[in-house]
Formats: sequence, C-alpha cells, structure tokens
Amino acid sequence: MGNNILLEYMNKSLETKKEVFVPGPVITISREFGCYASNLAAKLALEISKETSHKWNFITKEVLEDAAEELHVRVQEIAHIFGANEKSFLGDLITSFAKKKYASDSHIKKTITDVVSKYADQGHCIIVGRAGCVIAKNIKKSLHIRIIAPFEFRVAEIQNAFKLYREDAERLVSETDKQREVFMRFFKGNEPEANLFDVIYNKSKLNEDVIVKSIIQLAKQKELF
Repeated sequence: MGNNILLEYMNKSLETKKEVFVPGPVITISREFGCYASNLAAKLALEISKETSHKWNFITKEVLEDAAEELHVRVQEIAHIFGANEKSFLGDLITSFAKKKYASDSHIKKTITDVVSKYADQGHCIIVGRAGCVIAKNIKKSLHIRIIAPFEFRVAEIQNAFKLYREDAERLVSETDKQREVFMRFFKGNEPEANLFDVIYNKSKLNEDVIVKSIIQLAKQKELF
C-alpha cells in the first residue's frame, strides 16, 4: 500500500515537472524599402522589456551573420540573397567550381529559414525583415507588422540617406522593390500579403513613437506579454 502511494506521488511529481515547449512570443516587422525599422524595433524592444520579466531583443543583421556561420562562408557571399539578385544556374555552376566552400541560393534560403525559426521559437524577440512574417506565421504567440509608405516618401528617405540624385533614388527604390518581391515569393509562394500581417502602418502618416505605442497595445491584446 505504502509503495503504491509513493509511486503515485513520484508519478505526479514528474508530471508537474514536465514543461511543454511553446514557441514565441515573437513580433515580426516587414517593411518596404525606404521605411527604416531598426530604430523603431530597438525602441519597441526597450519599451516591452520595461513591462515584462524578460528582456526583448530585436534581430536583423544577426540572421545574415548566423546563416553565414552555418554555411561556413563570409557574410558578403550570401548578402545578395536579401536583395534577391538571384544567380543563374550557369553562374551557380561556375562559382561552385571556383570555390571550395560554396552555398547555392536554395541552400542559403533554407539556412535563413532555420535561423529565423530558431530566433522565433526561442521568443522574446522582434525580427526585422528576413521573411520573418512567413517563417513565424504559425506561432500562436506572434504579432506580424508591416510598415509601408508612398513611393515619393520612400524615395525622399533613400535620397537623403545615401545622398543620391533624385533619379538615382527613384531607380534604386523601384529596383529594390522588385528584388524584395522575388525574395519574398520564395518563402510565401502565391499567398496574398493580406494573410501575412496583423496590422499595417503608414510611416508617412505616423511617427515611430505612435507606432511603437500601438504595437505594444496590440501585443498586450494578443497576450504576448
């Protein structure tokens, strides 16, 4: 009798100690070219950290660095993938013969997916770009943000940031928009953009502080913290 009680107690103790892993919480921020979001994400991470027992971080360049480390290549050798300047099959073949260590575009994208998934699953982070909105879309404790602005607004931002002539800034924005569309298509396929985001902010209408406060309220409503 005594042994049975002891066994039952031990079984219950083991059950209470078992912790079910729940991925997240995570916030992703997708943005159009010219809608800078790193400063916004840094502010958001700081404000959320003040309200919770967990420190939140924002992730952007870390994805590229971790992917390069996983692939055993330099960051510069895979950076093209985020601009979606896809190599041709012939270019891939030539590069593979020319280098001892070489990663194809498909391998790079798979590694990016793994790296972003790792950060999203660990949680308490804000992932800027890097197709985070698609890769983390099935995480229940997640919030997906999109930052947009009119073409003219983004051209002015890029012109100012890079000290370009107007026509050069326009060309850069147009070309980068197309490249990012190619990059995102690999991850989302034909899924409509409307399915990917919880909310979209127009940066030409709202300043960063307003957007940060709004995101925090949404995150609370979705019980991310």
